[in-house]
Amino acid sequence: MAAISAAFFGTMIITGIVAYLVLATSSVLIGGLQSWAQSTASYVAIPPPYTAGLYQFIFLNNIGHFWNPIRIWVWIPFVGAFQLGYELLFNAVLIGAVASFVSMTKGPIYTIAGLVPHGVIEIPAFILEFTGLARWHVSTTRALYAKLSGQPIDRPLLRQGVKDTITLSLLSVALFAVAAYIETFITPHFLGR
Repeated sequence: MAAISAAFFGTMIITGIVAYLVLATSSVLIGGLQSWAQSTASYVAIPPPYTAGLYQFIFLNNIGHFWNPIRIWVWIPFVGAFQLGYELLFNAVLIGAVASFVSMTKGPIYTIAGLVPHGVIEIPAFILEFTGLARWHVSTTRALYAKLSGQPIDRPLLRQGVKDTITLSLLSVALFAVAAYIETFITPHFLGR
């Protein structure tokens, strides 16, 4: 969990700094990104704040990284670990870049009000899910290696790995539910919406 947290926060901080430096040197880029963000609203139908539709949208989007049938291959031993790494880096880069962009366009207080209330729960939920998936990959890959090399599978170790994965995943989903509630019904209030 420590390694996953360090990778996530390290990537997020580095991306935030790099994005800030890049955006600080180009007002044209900021204007272009603002224009692009406004144009996406015409084809991405995000429900309004304070609605069950927004709650469902946020919750399903967050758990969809791991429970979406299209992305189910993240659970395939060894191969899915690459998708896991991609998801970890993608989310960290996205959060860092968005935080820098919003800070430069709306100010740091707006950014803090928009990210911190739900982020203090949502980021640990992502880390728990990443850790559960990492535990899954280590356990199943170890069992497959033993099987393919003709060695006995350490069944208690495999069972413990599956149990850890289920526990971490369920805890993650519960935290995602709380974070989505905060993002839907509390964060908009802080943003004056």
